[in-house]
Amino acid sequence: MNRIVFFLQGRLVPAARFRGHAIARCLAERGYDVQLRVPNPSVYGDVPGLGSIACRIPGLRPLLSVGALFCRLAQLRHLRRDDFVFFQRPMVELPTAYLESVAAKGRRSLIDFDDAIYLNRGTKRKLSRIFDVVDWIVTGNQTLAEYVNRPSRTRIIPTSVDTSLWTAQATRPIADGEVVVGWTGLSGNYGHLAAASEAIARALAETGARFLIISDAPPPRALAALNPEYVPWSPNDEVAQLSRIDIGVMPLADTAYARGKCAFKLIQYMALGRPALASPVGANAEVVRDGVDGFLPRNDDEWTERLVSLIRDPGLRSRVGERARARVTEAYSLDAVVPRYLDLIKAS
Repeated sequence: MNRIVFFLQGRLVPAARFRGHAIARCLAERGYDVQLRVPNPSVYGDVPGLGSIACRIPGLRPLLSVGALFCRLAQLRHLRRDDFVFFQRPMVELPTAYLESVAAKGRRSLIDFDDAIYLNRGTKRKLSRIFDVVDWIVTGNQTLAEYVNRPSRTRIIPTSVDTSLWTAQATRPIADGEVVVGWTGLSGNYGHLAAASEAIARALAETGARFLIISDAPPPRALAALNPEYVPWSPNDEVAQLSRIDIGVMPLADTAYARGKCAFKLIQYMALGRPALASPVGANAEVVRDGVDGFLPRNDDEWTERLVSLIRDPGLRSRVGERARARVTEAYSLDAVVPRYLDLIKAS
């Protein structure tokens, strides 16, 4: 097998870490020749020493985008004709497919994406051009695959976790006020948590359970009813941070953007053997089998009822958590997912 060149969005970008770096690492461990090409600054603006905060500095993000463009242009050098090129999302946020066209020309290639990025301004036409020049399009769920509308060249591969790192945690034999309900995600997704925050707050008030938020920025005042403890996210101890929770939640409003979500935080909770509640939107309904390895509440009353039941019953948490871990191991672990990428790389 010849060299596999990964064009990744950044070092800390979640999609790059789990749908790029992790896949590349597994391939390298299996003996494949892998090269990573990561822009600095990243496509989304994380800069060494500053993290993602750099892209929130007023007026700086456009400059970071230009910086990423020049970095990407330099990364086009020294590609070989026999390389396999792996695009983890588009190479830059700018509305051009020029970079992908140059990198893919005469080479085998695929593009992988896991969000409804086609809803972003200027991206729809660009994506169509990229789809036309690559051999394979990999999406994280069915909604995204339907958008691509090229079924013969499209494959659905879910986001995965390394189950040797994300290990099952023993259920704590506690109830009510000692139980920790949790949510993790980028601060830009706080609006999704707000979709069920009132129902969650009622369950917390009824039981005395606590709420933990792990993110890159403190929660807004709109989530004050949860009275959350906030913990800054860190890539160095994210497993330990998330292991503090007893129950995970992933609310989503039923929007076009949310239907493109790939349920990753849900997969993280389940990998730890934690029961989770998630809105039945997009990939959430593909990952969770309602009442078996998690719950898919359809309205506020169900959110409150299911959450109260889990808070008060450690036995229920244990049973659902064990099945959740088994579900992830079977379908959403690196061991389950990497061979599917390899099939495409070898078939090109």
